[in-house]
Amino acid sequence: MKTDNHTLHIVGTGPGGEGFLTAEARELIASCRVAAGGRRSLELAPAGAETFEIGADLEAARDFIAGRLTEGDVCVLVSGDPGCYSLLGYITSHFRADIRVAPGISAVQAMAAQLRQPWHDWRLVSLHGRGYDLAPLPDPGAPTLYFCDTEWTPPAIAADLPQMLASRQVAVGASLGQDDQQVWQGSLSEAAGMDFPGSSLLLVFPQPREAEESTATGTSTAVAPIAASAPGIPDELWLRRQGIPLSKSEVRSVLLAKAQPRGRRVIWDSGAGTGSYGIECALLEPRARVYAIDKNEEACQLIVENAARFGAVVTAVHDEAPSGFGALPRPDLVIVGGNDGRLEEIFGGALAALAPGGRLVVTALLEETKKRAHSLLAASGLENRAATRVAVSRGEERKWVEHNPVIIFTGDKATNA
Repeated sequence: MKTDNHTLHIVGTGPGGEGFLTAEARELIASCRVAAGGRRSLELAPAGAETFEIGADLEAARDFIAGRLTEGDVCVLVSGDPGCYSLLGYITSHFRADIRVAPGISAVQAMAAQLRQPWHDWRLVSLHGRGYDLAPLPDPGAPTLYFCDTEWTPPAIAADLPQMLASRQVAVGASLGQDDQQVWQGSLSEAAGMDFPGSSLLLVFPQPREAEESTATGTSTAVAPIAASAPGIPDELWLRRQGIPLSKSEVRSVLLAKAQPRGRRVIWDSGAGTGSYGIECALLEPRARVYAIDKNEEACQLIVENAARFGAVVTAVHDEAPSGFGALPRPDLVIVGGNDGRLEEIFGGALAALAPGGRLVVTALLEETKKRAHSLLAASGLENRAATRVAVSRGEERKWVEHNPVIIFTGDKATNA
């Protein structure tokens, strides 16, 4: 938006209170005659200044700023630092005025100072007014800081994250920079039962390299997740139990290449067995919510153990497909493995639940399953349908051992479905 040659100042006001203002910010605020910003930031505006409270209607704020820029300079006061989840991006995309930015102390810096920790490797996630239906997962290897609001409070985030993260250590900063400031530390499960205001920050620490695991004798031993690269984690690294299937590593490698889990938001592994497909998906796309569904309670326990073994965040769901699908978030990738002869029913449930643009993958070992899967895909309306045959041969001393080939069927749901 073109304006006359006046200056638009974007001023960071810090986490709260005049004590957090930089000298530059204090000088600009004291001299401003027109100020726009949030309610708390506007409390810093000098007496007699014309003010405009910025709320959800950003177009109204834009029009106010544009109108006043034709008459003189305007200060937009933003909490924290302008470069950290503020209006700076919106303003620079709508104005061609002389824009000058005065940095401020961010809530991130205030939180780090309270904890006496460096913050240069923190991952920042804003849930403030962004309409998430699922909280993004914390980074597996770095502290993750969540900017909260009145809906996504620290307890709400803690309750929404997968149960296997419950022991993660967290810190909550509430009303930072204010007289009633508080900083609390504990576990994610403890935070779910606490009460904090919506202006809080939630910091989730990564799992330590050595996690405590109780033994059968009641003692504890330090156990670190196995460093294994997906796809195709070697078969011998998986925990196994008799009667619970595990696909060959070569099959998993091809399946993951066809499934394309990277960039997915919610992944289902139906008939998960040992959990290998879902676990490798989680390792390839650690931001995804991965649900491994199996009607066998022992298999679900094995999934939990294998997920912990490889450091993957996977939720085991003890339920029968497709009846258990209804309680899960809508997926954009579904892998159908074991089906107990009910492929049509499970395929139909997965297809109905699949989000537009999502991918459906079916594995078939038995000839009858291959024929049924082919027919179901052909009549499904899915796009980009393909079938890939994987035949595994492994050498043992002087002979080859041929394993039964597996067919991997894939198809995509139209984006406008």
